[in-house]
Amino acid sequence: MKAPLKFKRRPATALVAMANSLSMGDPIPKGDLSRIIGAVVSDRAERAALLAAIRAANDPDCGLAVADLLIAFATEAAEAEAQARDADQVIGQWAQRLAAGALLASFGAAIAGTVTGGLAFGLILLSFSGFIFATASRIGGRVKMRHRAQERDSAETLARHVLEAGKLGADGK
Repeated sequence: MKAPLKFKRRPATALVAMANSLSMGDPIPKGDLSRIIGAVVSDRAERAALLAAIRAANDPDCGLAVADLLIAFATEAAEAEAQARDADQVIGQWAQRLAAGALLASFGAAIAGTVTGGLAFGLILLSFSGFIFATASRIGGRVKMRHRAQERDSAETLARHVLEAGKLGADGK
């Protein structure tokens, strides 16, 4: 499990402050913004705190700015997810082909008698490790894709909730 990120203030209120700063033209480091948005979308309490912070904000356009940041984050996460999917597919196919070729070559060498005894057995075990590597790389890629998809879905859903919260008046209607 990942260690929780340390922030000077609550990530939800930091995101609202950053959105306000951006709307005034102040520059904000992109890495900090991505880390804060990631912390907000990955924690249920932070998502609730974000909605409360937007409702309490003095700027009525704050919700629009935060929603725009969340949508941009979701778009970046979708692009990263697509790149990971492409890489997973290419790496997986080539790793499987390489492992299958090595296995066939080792069986062929063992059957033909080119390599015998323990060397043949070791060569066959080595080629099986290629299958294990291919499987492990695919599993690791799938975990990353699933995590990015969850971040993207959370950011998109939160952006919709932020926009809905911004539509409510000060009296809650």
